[in-house]
Amino acid sequence: MDRREFLKVTLAAAAVTVAGLYGLDALKAVNSVSLTLPPIEKVQGQVWPIGPETRQIISLPEVSQIPHLLRRAGFGGGPAELAEYEGMGFTGAVDHLLNYEGIDNSQVPATPAIVLSYSGTQTGNVLQALQTWWLQRMVGTTRPLEEKMTLFWHNHFATGFSKVENGYLMYKQNDFLRTNALGNFHDILTGMTADGAMLVWLDGNQNRKGNPNENYAREVMEVFSTGRGPYTEEDVAAGALAFTGYGIDSNGDGVFNPNLHDSSIKTFMGTTGNLGPADIIDILVAHPATATNLATELFEFFAYPNPGQDTITRLAQVYLNSGYSIRSLVQAILTSPEFISTQAYLANIKSPAEYTATALRSLGATTSSLGGAVAAMGNMGQALFNPPSVFGWPSGSGWINTASILARYNFPTMVQTTEENPASGLDAAEIFGAGVQDGAGVQTIANHLFPDGVPANLIQVIDQSTSAIPDAVTRTKDAVRLVMCTPYYNLN
Repeated sequence: MDRREFLKVTLAAAAVTVAGLYGLDALKAVNSVSLTLPPIEKVQGQVWPIGPETRQIISLPEVSQIPHLLRRAGFGGGPAELAEYEGMGFTGAVDHLLNYEGIDNSQVPATPAIVLSYSGTQTGNVLQALQTWWLQRMVGTTRPLEEKMTLFWHNHFATGFSKVENGYLMYKQNDFLRTNALGNFHDILTGMTADGAMLVWLDGNQNRKGNPNENYAREVMEVFSTGRGPYTEEDVAAGALAFTGYGIDSNGDGVFNPNLHDSSIKTFMGTTGNLGPADIIDILVAHPATATNLATELFEFFAYPNPGQDTITRLAQVYLNSGYSIRSLVQAILTSPEFISTQAYLANIKSPAEYTATALRSLGATTSSLGGAVAAMGNMGQALFNPPSVFGWPSGSGWINTASILARYNFPTMVQTTEENPASGLDAAEIFGAGVQDGAGVQTIANHLFPDGVPANLIQVIDQSTSAIPDAVTRTKDAVRLVMCTPYYNLN
């Protein structure tokens, strides 16, 4: 979805969903202000050699580069965090985000608040506990790229509690993805093949010699590695035989039993032999289509949709030359001229996880009570640990419909502390002192949520829309809501 098209969609949805509910005129007003980019007309275009081509790429002004980086490689941040990264410079900020292993992160909960076990009854309370725990990590982490990459892999290897029905298996998978977030793709694919939750999700634990199940063999190509195209139905059948023999032990760990493995001669994507899981993984990880697929998916996650073929070819080669290093691939994306170009700026729509975590993180919310935020994310269309299918969640305009827009517009009001909701984790009055008194107060709120700087006419619209509210605290809460309803906040 083009960033300017977002205006039309949200306005149409707002007119349908929020009429008569709360301040439709104010919502229309903030969404009617023209969406403008930073003053790029003052920035000279730079000519970059991009693989076999040379083309002009207009870079973002420096004032926008680090806020853009923090939104894409993390979940935004408040003024203090922004100042810390700006002090590093763009290159230093990228290095700090990428090399997070030595950064103390003990302030976030290592495990969910609920005791998880592979055995026993699993209920919706377990799922909510997992979702709350992960949101706490997104909001409170000092390693934002680690959580952002965990979110990427969770969507890439989409696995749902709805079928797995075991919180311990879902937790272990999430922990594995976090531990290997920037690791080697060979290690990641190997680990996910034997992951307990994945074995249940795609029936790998039922794939036996004499009774093969093709679910994982198909999805490991179509979704997890090469993408559609380079394989045949014969490859799917051969892959299913090669993956036979996995089960889950009493601790919830995936185990391989040679007695249940089909040891016949198989031909998979041109290779013939007594192929097993490791052989199939070796073939897929090294396949050029996997390099292209991962480069495209990661670039679109961090930068913008539909990148040029020259860009993807260059990035795919980084993956192959580095021996399948995800860290090298992500570093190449974040330091590319395309990433800090005007084409990448506000080119994506925040997912519900990004929308929610960025607000709470930018406004300095506490993370002790986020149940309302978790429920709101589900209403927006993204229930963590429970993607709708093996293909994960939608992106772009898939996040925007009448129901999800209503949930987004309700979220800033629902999660803020009131007498009826005393433990929301977000107290705007506490964050902003005596509350909004004038346009300067609105500007302060906007700077927290969108530090690049929103136009003065938008600040004026929000100031005028809330000026009739006599109570400063209430006015502050409404100003937060209106800023979060603007395209500037909803776009990433």
